Amino acid sequence: MENSFSILHNLEVDATLENVFRMVSVPEFLNEWWTHYCQGIPEPDSEYTFEFSETDILKGKVSKFSPPHEIEFLITDGDQDWVGTNVGFVLEETGKGTRISFHHTGWKDTHEHFRQSSFCWAIYLRILRKFVEEGLHVPYSERYHF
Repeated sequence: MENSFSILHNLEVDATLENVFRMVSVPEFLNEWWTHYCQGIPEPDSEYTFEFSETDILKGKVSKFSPPHEIEFLITDGDQDWVGTNVGFVLEETGKGTRISFHHTGWKDTHEHFRQSSFCWAIYLRILRKFVEEGLHVPYSERYHF
């Protein structure tokens, strides 16, 4: 059996389940905290494009879709370290808001790119929290240093 490694993060945000689901599934909102440009339709088997620069573009397919509780993307094209991995969000309503259980699974190794991606996901999820709770917009060029 082949080894597989995962990036896992949990956080709680002061927002409704439905609002958080929009933030992690609708392209215009993904652009507010993760991508530079995103295209896709939040529905089963939909194809998404996740663009970070002219040369850094990922393609993905919605592999799990259960609004407003879960969405997952299977990365199908782009950086070879990411192809075949799954990026997903499982959402649960709490007394204080919504718990986000984030996963990026299926990595083949824990090399430098895996470690850098884990670090970046932590930053992006922090930006997501600030955006969903406060409406804070962080320009794409400033996100890495946020």
